[in-house]
Amino acid sequence: MILCIETSTTMCSAALGRGAEVLATRSIEAPEGGHAAALAPMVDELIRWAKAEGHQLSAIAVSAGPGSYTGLRIGASLAKGLCLGYQLPLLAVDTLELLAHQGISALPEGQEATIFPLLDARRMEVYAARFDSQGKRLSEDYAAVLDEEHPLFEDAPHPILVGNGATKTRGLWPQSSYEVWDEGFAPQASAMIPLASQAFERGDFVDTAYWTPNYLKDYVAVIAKNKVLNR
Repeated sequence: MILCIETSTTMCSAALGRGAEVLATRSIEAPEGGHAAALAPMVDELIRWAKAEGHQLSAIAVSAGPGSYTGLRIGASLAKGLCLGYQLPLLAVDTLELLAHQGISALPEGQEATIFPLLDARRMEVYAARFDSQGKRLSEDYAAVLDEEHPLFEDAPHPILVGNGATKTRGLWPQSSYEVWDEGFAPQASAMIPLASQAFERGDFVDTAYWTPNYLKDYVAVIAKNKVLNR
């Protein structure tokens, strides 16, 4: 059984599963910077439930990024602590791949499309990647600046933009045909279970001591004006 942790957006979640089966899951909308207070009680509750049901943990999986710097850092820290405490291996699941698979699972059977998972990266920037409707990766993860002149999807067949970053594209390219799936499409720990199980079977573990999330961009601290001292 694998414990999955997802903290790349304000939707904070954790889940227990085996194979493709979700055994238990918890989620909560956490404000920016509120992941620490929200995550630990959920994970503790799931671990106590697993022990009561006689389940044994085999690994910890965590969302690898990109996404919220603070959220990813908190999720990674907790996952590493659990791995060290329980002597378990660590799995890192790419956040955009997770989001792409959530979009693919919502496609009507047999529909062909190009899936663009998009996560908000502040201002008019997004974290993006490109997948086909079978889940094959067609690009690496990248950070992109959205502009009216250059549609993100170029000549991709039947583009579907998934995630909170997709909200920024509504009406941005009126001459292009594309779908925006943002409502209800936040990365979820429960959806991570099949990907984590596949990684476990392949033995795709990361080094617990040295692994860090894929932030894609350097962290920039924002200081409110009323916090700046005039000298």
